[in-house]
Amino acid sequence: MTVCSTTPPESTQNVAAQLPGHQPQLFTGQKAEILSALLRHKGEWITAYTLASIALQYNARVKELRDAGYAIENRIKRVGRQVHGSFRLVSGPGDPAQRSIPYSNPSAPEGRGA
Repeated sequence: MTVCSTTPPESTQNVAAQLPGHQPQLFTGQKAEILSALLRHKGEWITAYTLASIALQYNARVKELRDAGYAIENRIKRVGRQVHGSFRLVSGPGDPAQRSIPYSNPSAPEGRGA
């Protein structure tokens, strides 16, 4: 029989503590693991496939993090007939400025890239 702990792993607590005003003890389980992954790669795109390996309902956990004040962007990239999704953490609830990090969208038609 496996007993699940209600406290986030140490790595989550260490990484999450980097944001001012953040209270890592409030996040546990899948939400804490997704937050930890986003914090480790802040500003970098993380594939939806990677987040799905943490939680199949990763979109619900991302929404909960957004509701908690985290600015998380998402994008899609078309590769042939497939659509590849990615997410990145722009800022947290304690960051002074929550603004988008500019990026180019390679799947956008000419003249419409962001």
